[in-house]
Amino acid sequence: MIRYTRKLTYIAPTLAFMLSGADAIAGTPIGGTIVYGPVPQSIPTLSGFMLVILGLLFAVFAFRALRAHSASKPLASMVAVGVMVLSAASGNQLIQNVQAVPSLSFSNPSGGTLNIFSSGELPVLNNSGKPQRVISVTANLPAIDSPTSQQPRCAAGLAVQNNTSCYINFTFPPI
Repeated sequence: MIRYTRKLTYIAPTLAFMLSGADAIAGTPIGGTIVYGPVPQSIPTLSGFMLVILGLLFAVFAFRALRAHSASKPLASMVAVGVMVLSAASGNQLIQNVQAVPSLSFSNPSGGTLNIFSSGELPVLNNSGKPQRVISVTANLPAIDSPTSQQPRCAAGLAVQNNTSCYINFTFPPI
C-alpha cells in the first residue's frame, strides 16, 4: 500500500499543474476587441457558502467510506483534503471558451470576444438569437475608439437586442 501512496504523491503535483492552463493568443487585432455576453437573468442556484458546506459534507462521506477499509487510510486522508480544496475553489473558471468569429456580429448566444481587424465606422449585428450586453470595448494601440455618426454606439453596458446593430469606430491618429 505504501508503494501506491508514493505513486500518488508523484501524480498529484502533475495533475495540479495540468489544471492551471494559459491563454492561447493567435494574433493581435488591428482595431480592437469587443467583449459581450448575454443580458443577465436571475437563475436560482446555491450560494458560495452553501457550496462549501456541500463540499465538506461530501468530504465527510468520502472519508468515512474510505476509512472503513484498513488498507485505504492514507488514501482517505488525501481524498478528504482534495475534496475540501475543490469545494473551496467553487466558482473558479478553470476552462474557458475558445472561438473565432469571422464577421462583425455577436453570433454566440453565451457571449464571447469579437476581434475587429479593420478601422473605420462599422456596424456590429447581434444575430445570436438573444439580447446581448456589451461588457467592454478596447482599442489596440495605436488605434483609438472614436465617436460614431450613427446610434447606438457600442459602449460598455449597452444592451443590443436580437437582429439589431450597434456601431463602432476605430481610427488611427495621424503620424
